[in-house]
Amino acid sequence: MMDSSQRPMHVATLLIYSLPDKAAENYLSQLVQDLREEAEFSDPFNKRLIKPSPLGLLPLWKIDSDLDMEYHVRHLALPRPGGERELGMLVSRLHSNPMDKERPLWEYHVIEGLENNRFAVYFKMHHALVDGIAGIRMLQRSMSTNPEEINTPALWAAPAATENQNPPAAKHIGSVVRSGSNLVSNALLPAVQRLGQLIGASMDEDDPITLPFQTPVSKLNARIHSQRRFATQLYDFERIRKLSKAGDCTINDIILALCSGALRRFLRDLSALPGEPLTAGIPMSLRAADDQGAGSAVTFLIANLATNIADPLRRLNTIKASTRRAKSVLDGLSKQSIDIFTALLMSPFSLQAATGLEGRTRPVFNVTVSNVPGPREPLYFRGSKLEAMYPVSAVTHGQALNITCYSYAGTLSFGFAACRDTLPRVQRLAVFTGEALEELERALLPEPAGKKSRSAQP
Repeated sequence: MMDSSQRPMHVATLLIYSLPDKAAENYLSQLVQDLREEAEFSDPFNKRLIKPSPLGLLPLWKIDSDLDMEYHVRHLALPRPGGERELGMLVSRLHSNPMDKERPLWEYHVIEGLENNRFAVYFKMHHALVDGIAGIRMLQRSMSTNPEEINTPALWAAPAATENQNPPAAKHIGSVVRSGSNLVSNALLPAVQRLGQLIGASMDEDDPITLPFQTPVSKLNARIHSQRRFATQLYDFERIRKLSKAGDCTINDIILALCSGALRRFLRDLSALPGEPLTAGIPMSLRAADDQGAGSAVTFLIANLATNIADPLRRLNTIKASTRRAKSVLDGLSKQSIDIFTALLMSPFSLQAATGLEGRTRPVFNVTVSNVPGPREPLYFRGSKLEAMYPVSAVTHGQALNITCYSYAGTLSFGFAACRDTLPRVQRLAVFTGEALEELERALLPEPAGKKSRSAQP
């Protein structure tokens, strides 16, 4: 329902592969042909919208196994020299295009012509079908840790471990009815009580808790248009881990500190840095480690990014205190209570979306920053090694920038998705995260790591 031409609500992953040794000249064209012939579909690749629904309210899903595979699997090529810039420009354009809601909501683009004997895959799916963790696990199921394995299934044909284990509808409905009588005492009341405690804590100036709307209006929070920009950065994960250990904080805290330092520099150069600190909305997965299902299962934390603080260590300590306090709010709550608490906490965001006030009033928070853990071992798809994977997330009115990170095989990748018109020059923001990383290394480590990051600057 949030989807529109100006804010298409799809998310994507950009995968960079190296071609196998002695790959035939027709390797990629043959790969595309083979993929188009794989017409077995696991959930949610076989779901199509019924719109309007028979009830005339929310759209419903219908199973559709007769897909036009030439539409869903596409073969593209980069112009010379096939560098990061050309790839970034193409991905920016692909991510600007809305999805055809008359078809199952996914696309798989194979992109050849990338320099250094590589090719890319841009995989796009609607956010109504997938969240970050689910997307990573989908991709992982279609690949192997064995470079000799050449028969791994296509992404859409790889079944989830839990597929077909859902209870019959009648049993599920009966379970819901039976649990309804316990909802108030077991889930709703604890969530409401915790929200009340949160509001009370916000009255204490010494409490680092951050609530919705406790944030300035910034250049990040305007209305958006349909076109996107995309930029990336790739770091050795060990650099992040060392900073986390030296700073006595989490990996997420270091990521937030890098984003904070980069945003501070980026907005200062535009003469648009607010005097109050920016805040971040941080999606936190509620998905169990063995949950291979699709759909979204997240809650939200709101944290102080301390962009008003010049000193990197003070900035990091402020972020650390804010995130620890935000997480403590959820301590002891059941998953059902967390779901209700999240709905209550984010209701202002939903209300803004429903009334069209996004980007016209004070934002609930300034920017979404997400960290999605990925596979730790190198992966291969039919002999091609996965070298890197980058998230390409959605932006919306009032949130013209989204920063998402993936960890994979000893690396940490940043994907910066932004509205092309509202937030120009987003590639500079990507570069500034590298400067923020080096700044933290100088402050926290006895010797700077001195390793260079790789960046794409579309």
